[in-house]
Amino acid sequence: METFFEALEQLYKKVLLGATLENDSHDYIFYLYPAFSDQDCSTTTSSDCSNAPDVQDKQEPSSVSLPTFSVAPMCLQRHSQMSSTREIMLLQLTVIKVMITRILSVETEFHAKEKYRDIIKILLKSSDIESQLTCMFQNSEKLLSHMAAKCLALILYFQLKEKITLSNSWISFCQKNISEYSESNKVVYCLWILTFVIKEIFKDTSSQKTEILKQFLTPFDTLFEAFYKSLLSQHFENHQDASKLINSLICFLELLELLIASRIYLKLHYTCQRILFLKPSCVFDVITWPIQAFVKRKLIIFIKKCLLCKVGEDLCRGSVPTFMPPDNPLDVDLLALASAVLQAVDLGLLRTLSVRGKCSCFGGGEVLAGYEHDPGPDHVILRALSLLIIRSLEIKFQNCSSANEMKVDYQRFMSELLTFLKPHLQPSLQSHNLCEWLSRVFIEQDDDMLEAAKALLGIYLKLTRERDFLLMVVGVVLCCQFLLVL
Repeated sequence: METFFEALEQLYKKVLLGATLENDSHDYIFYLYPAFSDQDCSTTTSSDCSNAPDVQDKQEPSSVSLPTFSVAPMCLQRHSQMSSTREIMLLQLTVIKVMITRILSVETEFHAKEKYRDIIKILLKSSDIESQLTCMFQNSEKLLSHMAAKCLALILYFQLKEKITLSNSWISFCQKNISEYSESNKVVYCLWILTFVIKEIFKDTSSQKTEILKQFLTPFDTLFEAFYKSLLSQHFENHQDASKLINSLICFLELLELLIASRIYLKLHYTCQRILFLKPSCVFDVITWPIQAFVKRKLIIFIKKCLLCKVGEDLCRGSVPTFMPPDNPLDVDLLALASAVLQAVDLGLLRTLSVRGKCSCFGGGEVLAGYEHDPGPDHVILRALSLLIIRSLEIKFQNCSSANEMKVDYQRFMSELLTFLKPHLQPSLQSHNLCEWLSRVFIEQDDDMLEAAKALLGIYLKLTRERDFLLMVVGVVLCCQFLLVL
């Protein structure tokens, strides 16, 4: 086994450097198929393990001078080998990961890249490696599980790029685990892999990434809605281990953001891209859960990005068109989300949220006695909530023709917002200069300040077209220096 490990290590070093491999491609498969322990196979049926090619009778490649022994595809029995097997498995997964990364890199030399591509294709054809990698998701060794997930994600992306049909075993595995929420680690790994692959597709510079993403999403389109409802309808207080629920929630939010971004930037149209807009109240229900502040913060920022059409902006930077053509279905969905935001505010959302900041603790998690101080409010949340309300009002007013309705709504929601902000802004706002809240809330963030200015200008232009509406309203006045400077 030591000799096997040494040969595998040499292979790793060559691939890491992008060197061309000299032996026949089939010779390397012997060393790349992951070795499985009893623990990995225990979570699968015996038939799953039997699907692994048996290499006990397989001859070691003649072109590679290594002793023959059974390794990669079989379930290892001897307890004394467990530690060595773990190291071999990690190195095998690392070699596969680096090899695919080299294939995808433009810096890899052509002949070396072709050799790596040939090896990976043979590996995929000669075994159901996707099924074997999913066996590792329940492994108690977290590093091994994570490496298996990352390796599988790269294999899936490689298949999409090479126009290879995705494995039925992977599709079935994913469909089974995201059909509804469960506390299994498999759910989190499925979400993580889906997110990873979609991110890689977004980064792709080819003109075919829309078609690639379409091929990837098609088998899962209807399942995401079922998982969305199942996950967000959980009763948080009934979970003994809430960390698994929170992990799944955070992973799914990231995936949901990418799905919405693909609708905006890649012009794909799937049901899974609309689930937030079709059932927005579910998200606001989660905000009322007794969960950690950082989770509520993520949810609020996520909704803000959706309303501003800023989802996935970091992945699309440099390729976002300066002018986005009209998208009537998206406008309808944004109106539904904006209405849900205003309804949540009407039902007391702002009164149930705590926006207290957290003390910064350098080198630890607790503040030393005698050094306590008031951390003040969380300005990220203050900005996000303020933008949620004014952007929602702008969207609603764009679709409203009643001046009286707009007047009532604007005064009601702006009064609610100012009431919420006043305790958190020191020194307190002066009653004769309510416009001051704009600069006080947004002064530290230029991007949010510009978005707030655009929304308020949109509201102002809409309202001034209605002759019977007062030009001076709560929070926005004609002579507001904030708007004039911009």
